[in-house]
Amino acid sequence: MKRWDPDPVSSPHPAALRARAEQLALEGRPAREVARQLGISAQTVYRWRRSGSSGADLARARTRIGELEREVLLCREVIATLRQMMPPKDGTR
Repeated sequence: MKRWDPDPVSSPHPAALRARAEQLALEGRPAREVARQLGISAQTVYRWRRSGSSGADLARARTRIGELEREVLLCREVIATLRQMMPPKDGTR
C-alpha cells in the first residue's frame, strides 16, 4: 500500500495537468469528461474544484487583502480625527 505524501512536488499529478483540468472545467465541461480526457479520476477533478483557487490566485488575494486592511486602518484614523475636530451635536451620538 502506498502512503499518502502531501508534498506537491512528488504528487503524481503535475501542476500543468491541474491547470489544464481547471481550464476545461471553466469552459463548462463536466468533471467526468475532464477526467476521462486527461486520464485522471473524476474524484481528483472534484477534489481540485473543491480545494479552490490556484497558488497564483491565492497570492493575488493575499495582496489584495493586505491593501484592504491598510485602507481600513486609514479610514479608522480619518474617522477618529474627524470625531476630535467635530464632536457630534448634542452629545447624543
